[in-house]
Amino acid sequence: MPNYDLSSPGAVSASAEQARIRAGQEPDQSSYNAAWLHGYASALANVADALEARQELVDAIIGFMGEQYPSAELYGILHDTLAMSDQEILSLGFDLPQCREPPRAHQGIKSAKKKGIHYER
Repeated sequence: MPNYDLSSPGAVSASAEQARIRAGQEPDQSSYNAAWLHGYASALANVADALEARQELVDAIIGFMGEQYPSAELYGILHDTLAMSDQEILSLGFDLPQCREPPRAHQGIKSAKKKGIHYER
């Protein structure tokens, strides 16, 4: 059985299609193996649909944060308060200048947690 990529909603969706193709290639469509593969493909498709809705919510929140906060403050929230690495921040789609600076450049930035700053609604 091939390895399926389950790393993101798009990858799960592609894996569901891959499993569906594999199920269709079974010589005996009434076999246990064919039924199992069709069930697996269906389960992957259901998971992909559920993850898609969650990803849309995350994208909306990230978009809102990007519009509401200037670069330095947004970096402070993501890096210092939420303890995200520069790579994780970049993977969200933010192109913050602080993420491109050498790590020692961040030493002058004090953690919001240490200052007792809390971000609440």
